[in-house]
Amino acid sequence: MLYSKELLIELIKINMEEGFSGGDVERVGGVGVESYIESKLPEAINAVFMAAPNILLPQTDASKTLTPKKKQNGSGEIVLPQDVLRITLLKMKGWDRVVTRFEDSNSIIAKLQENPYTMAGRAKPVVVLALNKTGDKVLRYYSLPPEVRTHEVDEALYVRIPDMSSPIEIHELLLPSITYLTAALVFEILGDAERSAIMRTHVSVG
Repeated sequence: MLYSKELLIELIKINMEEGFSGGDVERVGGVGVESYIESKLPEAINAVFMAAPNILLPQTDASKTLTPKKKQNGSGEIVLPQDVLRITLLKMKGWDRVVTRFEDSNSIIAKLQENPYTMAGRAKPVVVLALNKTGDKVLRYYSLPPEVRTHEVDEALYVRIPDMSSPIEIHELLLPSITYLTAALVFEILGDAERSAIMRTHVSVG
């Protein structure tokens, strides 16, 4: 379902009112609470989207827009779009399977890809999420046979960084975590650790 920023703010205010006996959080600490909610809402959405199962996330097909850069040893690198929050799937043409787990560049599995004798191949490919020298997010994939002349993306899905200026697609199972986590973050700003903790008890993802 699509939710506008305004509707999400109203839902968050309803959650926050659970922590007030008077049921009114329009102004907290002399400041309109909506400004606090608006500042913390993107952080909460990102946290929940980063932790949620792929099946619950709005995913964008990038198979036609990603450009692989082949290396001589059969590995390669793909620069990700600027609006990527989370990459969820990659399959290069020639691989036997899709990759849905992306390794940290400092992991042991990532280090093994630096050795030609332990580098992954088309049967069990490995993809490492890293930053290049210019600070762009990249996928380093391992690998295809060196004789493959052209590297092409077969399948690719990612989650965009939410654009708060337009309605956001949120699965109904994730909505409570987003609204309660935002409420918890707002109470943290206000220095109310007790109410923040209460809000977090309702957060199941993130």
